[in-house]
Amino acid sequence: MAFNQATTKRYADYQRIYVTYSPMLLRFAEKYVSLPTAEDLVHDTFLKLWDKQLLVLPENDLKNLLYATVRNACIDHLRKQKFENETLDSRSVQLKLEELAFFKDAEAVFMRKDLIEYIMEKVAKLTERQQQIFKMAYIEGMKSAEIAVELHLSPRTVENQLYRIVLNLRQQLEEHLFLFLLLFLNG
Repeated sequence: MAFNQATTKRYADYQRIYVTYSPMLLRFAEKYVSLPTAEDLVHDTFLKLWDKQLLVLPENDLKNLLYATVRNACIDHLRKQKFENETLDSRSVQLKLEELAFFKDAEAVFMRKDLIEYIMEKVAKLTERQQQIFKMAYIEGMKSAEIAVELHLSPRTVENQLYRIVLNLRQQLEEHLFLFLLLFLNG
């Protein structure tokens, strides 16, 4: 019986703390990250609080701990996001360098009138989802975030698929044809 009362008291304390501090923590986190991310970070903070049974701390210490935890979670999220963006940016720069190198041998490539058909045959060998993403990104000119919304995917999934598509096409096409494809799509 004592266990039940203790658990009930702990839950009531937790609920009071959550109702008191979550709106403020959410507004704080939302200054630095998107609303869905802020919600996740705040909820994770309260789950840690529950798991570590830190409700026994004095109210002021508890408040400081909550803010510090959300602050650190925001910092970690932003650092991870920065790293992911730098990785994607470096891939983009490498592709642009390869595009520029293409101009040395462009004359022979442009002489082939069936080149686009040949490349599109290779695109047709991609999976149906990859073909859809390819067309949306490179033919319709949609951004990864727009494709993600339309296909109900995460932007990261779309970016990964685009990267895989480019690798797949690079393997299927001769080097100069692949570079032409990049110029054709980005031109």
